[in-house]
Amino acid sequence: MSLFHDFFAYEFAVPGGILEQTELDCPFCGESLVLPVNEPFGEESYQCSECSGAFEVDWGEGQVRYDAQ
Repeated sequence: MSLFHDFFAYEFAVPGGILEQTELDCPFCGESLVLPVNEPFGEESYQCSECSGAFEVDWGEGQVRYDAQ
């Protein structure tokens, strides 16, 4: 396997693991966001720049949590 394939496989398996950022759609308005990933296996909080909706992402579990009121 080439270095490129190793890089691609790791970035795909661990979002933000190498590039330290990833794209995610806002769970409220659907806006495509580029999010910084400081802890690839931890939890982080974010706020949408378009609708100001707040949400949490658990990168280790691959889950997005938000209060859909």
